[in-house]
Amino acid sequence: MLDILDTAGQEEYSAMRDQYMRTGQGFILTYAVTSRQSFDEASSVFREQILRVKDADKVPMV
Repeated sequence: MLDILDTAGQEEYSAMRDQYMRTGQGFILTYAVTSRQSFDEASSVFREQILRVKDADKVPMV
């Protein structure tokens, strides 16, 4: 089964996002190729949040 969570503009739903991250087994992080900020958020902010929520050093991410 594949669940897709679109986090765009949903900063106020962080508890729900954390729950999805907690139960996810792997993640595909996407970003807008025309936005450096989008890339930075995907490659650092969301990556670190996933690792923190899962309490892990390594999690499958692309």
